[in-house]
Amino acid sequence: MTIQEFDLPARWRTLLLDNYSEAIHNLEVSWPDEQSLEVSYRDIESFDPDFASSIIEEPESNTQAANQALGLLLSELGSPRIVAFVRIVELPPDSNRTVRQLRSEDLGLMISVDAIATKIGKVLPRTYLASFECVGCGNTITVSQPNEQELIEPIECLVIDDGCGRKKGQTRFIQKIEQSVLIDTQFIELQEPPENLRGGVQPERILCIAEHDIAGQLNPGDRVTANGMLFVRSQRKGGKNTPIFDIFMRIHSIERENIPLEEIQITEEEEREIKDLSRREDIHELLTRSIAPSIFGMNRQKESLMLQLFGGVASKAKDGTRLRGDIHILLMGDPGVAKSQLLSYMSQISPRGRFTSGMSASAAGLTAAAVQDSAADGRWTLEAGALALADLGLAAIDEFDKMNENDRSSMHEAMEQQRISISKAGINATLSTRCAILAAANPKAGRFQSVSEIPFTQQINLKPALISRFDVIWLLTDQPATDHDKQIADHIMNNRADSTPEILIEQGSAVDPTKSAAKDGLHAETGIVNRDLIRKYVAFAKRTIHPQLTDEAKSALKKFYVETRREGGESHDSIAISARAIEGLYRLSQASARVKLSSEATIEDAQRAIRLTTLWRHELMGENYDETTLQSGKKATARNRERVILDIVKRIYSETGDIVPLMDVLTEAGRLEISRDVAQDIIDNLCTDGRLMRPRGYDTLQPV
Repeated sequence: MTIQEFDLPARWRTLLLDNYSEAIHNLEVSWPDEQSLEVSYRDIESFDPDFASSIIEEPESNTQAANQALGLLLSELGSPRIVAFVRIVELPPDSNRTVRQLRSEDLGLMISVDAIATKIGKVLPRTYLASFECVGCGNTITVSQPNEQELIEPIECLVIDDGCGRKKGQTRFIQKIEQSVLIDTQFIELQEPPENLRGGVQPERILCIAEHDIAGQLNPGDRVTANGMLFVRSQRKGGKNTPIFDIFMRIHSIERENIPLEEIQITEEEEREIKDLSRREDIHELLTRSIAPSIFGMNRQKESLMLQLFGGVASKAKDGTRLRGDIHILLMGDPGVAKSQLLSYMSQISPRGRFTSGMSASAAGLTAAAVQDSAADGRWTLEAGALALADLGLAAIDEFDKMNENDRSSMHEAMEQQRISISKAGINATLSTRCAILAAANPKAGRFQSVSEIPFTQQINLKPALISRFDVIWLLTDQPATDHDKQIADHIMNNRADSTPEILIEQGSAVDPTKSAAKDGLHAETGIVNRDLIRKYVAFAKRTIHPQLTDEAKSALKKFYVETRREGGESHDSIAISARAIEGLYRLSQASARVKLSSEATIEDAQRAIRLTTLWRHELMGENYDETTLQSGKKATARNRERVILDIVKRIYSETGDIVPLMDVLTEAGRLEISRDVAQDIIDNLCTDGRLMRPRGYDTLQPV
């Protein structure tokens, strides 16, 4: 049944009075900070099902009637000058589309789209009601401007409106900006979520227009449900319109996803299966085995990756400081130890996982790019990068050490503060990057040498300040060991033998093993959990479980921290562990509790975090772990020798009051068991760093 247009304002008035009287009063008080009244479609459907259906089928006339009714109600409250808007939210499921599903039959309907905001234009004023002055007689004419594509001018100065009756060709009409009504307008590009895409398919995008108070609400990377109406514009070739049209969307309302990882649907049966798994005594070992089962061994590394998936609890302190919950992991290793395979697998099983390579990723590609938008007349807009799109997920960055130094520096803020401050092309914005970072890097020399001889910080093209931001750092070396090598060879060949030729799958003559395996949550034969269930397990845990440490767990972490600090390192300036490390231990403990779907992190969880932390530290630098080496890039022995050389130069200089001969310094260093070659190298480095100077040539020294 079609509802007459003249009935609409009355129906909207009744609906708003019956259900939203208090909300209208609140809107009057909070305006202009709040300019919209959100009306649930469910309330409209309960009020009148036919009326609700008409909103889906005839959105333009309904939204105009709704705004008119709201304006009259505000006038009756004594606020006739308030301009407010009705925003319809919570549309029915049959109105929901993906960007890929938008078709011509959707034109003119009210629909909702779940998407990610990838490109955000600048908020610009647009004429809503244009006021024109006739040059011939000075009469003022008001013309409504229905769209942003063209400015509609009067065609005649009407006599009925006290005009002169001249047509457009006989007079000119000049727009009076100060008397016109302007509204805010913004171009937004929405992209379908990547997790719903088939492999190798590019995500579809749609250009949207946001107006009034909706303009300026979104940042690149935000996940939203956008409700609005589709419209089309003809494509132009050679200055002429073609019969092919581009689809655009005029946004009516925006619903932010308040539930983390809402896009992952979990059925009641799957929820029961997840809870059953969480009650297993060996749940940690089970999920560890399920991480990249095609890669042999690496159990300790896989356990830390499993904890990274679940992560700690992000929180806010009383002073407003944000405490991150995401766990950052760095894999450093020789070529061929399966680092890239691990990263690829993790990006696939993690909700909102993103994979990128440092070889092809720039700072703009990781954070956000300022691009010129043709839809906005070449104006600069922001386009979200990989870290912003991985918000609340995981970003896997391969070849981390191959990134440009300037590009790599952009990671500091993204990793610790978990935000990106953008100042490009006159655009200033802050984007959220609340994601875990999993990075892989190779040694500069091709293979890692013994860390007892050369610290790993000197063998890798990464700054110590960046390395120290990782909670867990694994050093993966490829060392020959007969028994282990046999097991790896057997594992690889068995995997090959059990695999299915890809061409047969594409031809349809063989079943895709990944799809058949996905039907079984826990595979009976292999004893591993399929990747689909792992994704849902992680999403469920992150949504619902927010563990806090027990007093026993806190005491265990504090005891480990204090005792490790007291033991110290090899030198008096060594710091065995820093305060940043205890935060990492806290996050690992919370992640361990999340695996069990427990709201408390017990002493067992704390001990697991301590064990993993101790393991990767010892594997990285041996028993005498020195945090200062991580921060400075120099081992304690090297720092001690530098100090000895500096003391020698300063002492001789203070005794003689003149420049110091190089040979005197080398002789004195030899008495202290520092060889001539080593002392010479140290002096060269100190001069390069600006801590020593050569006032009269190579053979002279002087303290700075």
